[in-house]
Amino acid sequence: MTAADFVVQTHGETALLLNTLKSLLVTPGLQRVRIATAYARWDGLGLISSELENMLAKGGRFESIYGAGNGVTTPDSLLYGLYLKELYPYRVVPLLVEDEFANSIFHPKLFAFKFPTFSIVIVGSANLTGGGLVRNSEVAVQIRGATGETLEQGLDSTWDKLVQLALPVTSKRVREIMRGENAGSEADQRESLPKATGKPYLKAGPKTAPKPLFKRVLKLKDATTKSRILSKLDSISEKPTRLYLQIFATETGGSTGKLGYQVQLPVATLGVFFGVGETQTKKVEFRFKSETVKTNLTHFDNHTHRVRLKPILQIPRPSILVFERVAEDVYEVRPVPPARYATSLASKCTQQSRTGSRRWGLE
Repeated sequence: MTAADFVVQTHGETALLLNTLKSLLVTPGLQRVRIATAYARWDGLGLISSELENMLAKGGRFESIYGAGNGVTTPDSLLYGLYLKELYPYRVVPLLVEDEFANSIFHPKLFAFKFPTFSIVIVGSANLTGGGLVRNSEVAVQIRGATGETLEQGLDSTWDKLVQLALPVTSKRVREIMRGENAGSEADQRESLPKATGKPYLKAGPKTAPKPLFKRVLKLKDATTKSRILSKLDSISEKPTRLYLQIFATETGGSTGKLGYQVQLPVATLGVFFGVGETQTKKVEFRFKSETVKTNLTHFDNHTHRVRLKPILQIPRPSILVFERVAEDVYEVRPVPPARYATSLASKCTQQSRTGSRRWGLE
């Protein structure tokens, strides 16, 4: 037997769609979640990420299909699928659809939940965004049907048709989308909007801009997994602003009794901070107080990433260098004062790729 209810969310109402999704994600017995939406953003997806990850940790499965290259879907939401696949490789299937025509787009809004004896589907107007789940006025219908009956059969058939339109999410595809004219950004819907539109800013429900994706990855306990994921986040739209990097007393390249100046960058920082994709090379500019260094950064596979920074020869060591992004591929570099080395090492350099390696941190 099939039962249906309407889910109606209006401006200022307390995140009805978000709460509905969260409730279903924590319902005992959930086996699989399928989401197909035209638009996906981390400011929406991030709001249900904890529940999704808990479901996966219990043996559940997550499949997603998002429209991409449409100016709204962000690389962050696509990269989150790769993040989950790294953690749960056999239970996560992230797919994307790039529109083939200029006047025809991928436009579904489907959320499907499979339980042992029944399935629930929510179909309506909401996308997987902060607006769709919290702020916007949206209407959806929630339908429940028994396993093996018409609803489940129709869901499976519909999903198969959508999958035929889709391609697997890969770092390369996300990188290509990010380079295009229609790449979405998590930073394009902020408090600057009222100034541009002359309209007030609606503050409804929970915070709709969770911590950037890179901060979530930094919380992972396994250093190897964390480094591997961070190294693939070169296309993330909300990159860290600062890199704190420990500089040892003697860097590579120094002769006996002399300091060197070849600094080894952790592989994780090449992707998530400097935006250098795997096997790629990028020109960057490092602005020290004494001089500017223009060089290439290359993302090798062997975890050795050396960059020659002669200005550090004037810096007492051990030290911590602070790299701060000031423009695209342009960074101001300054040392932490010697008196603050120990406290900065403890508070800012909280990451380590492997035991014995230099410590680093992002913010």
